Amino acid sequence: MNERLSEPAEIALHLRWGDMDINNHVNNVQYARLFEEARVRTMKSWFGKGPGGTGSFHIARQEIEFVAPLLYSTDPAVAKVWISRVGTSSFDFGAELRDSLGDLKALCETTGVTVDPGTGSSRPIEGEVREFLRTKLGDPVPFRRRA
Repeated sequence: MNERLSEPAEIALHLRWGDMDINNHVNNVQYARLFEEARVRTMKSWFGKGPGGTGSFHIARQEIEFVAPLLYSTDPAVAKVWISRVGTSSFDFGAELRDSLGDLKALCETTGVTVDPGTGSSRPIEGEVREFLRTKLGDPVPFRRRA
């Protein structure tokens, strides 16, 4: 386990009626959209104050574990986002999604790879950005099959 250096970002996410499926809960494909929204808003809040951003990066992998159905509510769900790993040219976002009552609904880990915008090839994470990401470092995502 990593020593948590800061608290995860907490993002309120309003659900849409159209997110539901025939089973009357938020469709599983919408979780990826919710995690994306939380990740984008987190990066904006971090790098709005930080070293200017990671530059170009691509999403290389995303794993979502569905823990329980998320039911539609007009009260927002809440995502928590943190950095779970910093590598040479990639880093992982850890995230969890809870309903408005605080019950865990899903876990997610997403890998971003920094790239040279001209060539599309991976490149090392710059030192200042690396150090900033390390300040957001937290525990690995507690996927059940890995725990």
